[in-house]
Amino acid sequence: MSAEMTDLQIAVFSIIDQYFGIDISLVSEIIRLEKITSTPNAPAYVEGIINIRGEIVPAVNLHVLFNIQANEWTENNRVIVVETKENKFGIIVDGVSEVRKISADMIKPVPPGISVDQHYLKGIILDDQDLIVLVDLQQLLPNKDMQQLKQLMEN
Repeated sequence: MSAEMTDLQIAVFSIIDQYFGIDISLVSEIIRLEKITSTPNAPAYVEGIINIRGEIVPAVNLHVLFNIQANEWTENNRVIVVETKENKFGIIVDGVSEVRKISADMIKPVPPGISVDQHYLKGIILDDQDLIVLVDLQQLLPNKDMQQLKQLMEN
């Protein structure tokens, strides 16, 4: 197997002082945080919905989902619009720093006990001085919540 086949490109973003990474192939665009319209009866981590060139997508607040204290929104906040197999949604982050190429051997298993709910954690990337938590977007939102969001979007 060639080295290129085991390499992965990730978009690195921050929440407070923690770095996270997602597979860049699932990112459709990165936009500034604009107006978010709240949606009643949505899960607590859904900040609301956003209009992206006429398409309405849910905006997920990763501070809430990851149980990390949120600061006020600033001009540095971004929405990473992602598309998984079945869903399109935006994730609100404090900032996007770079796209980074990593090799598979840089990804270490998530230590047990790091999180109560680890199903969306793919691993920890050790890169120089940085620790980057690799997030599995396919597993990020529970299926029941995604079904609820789809229903909200249709109504």
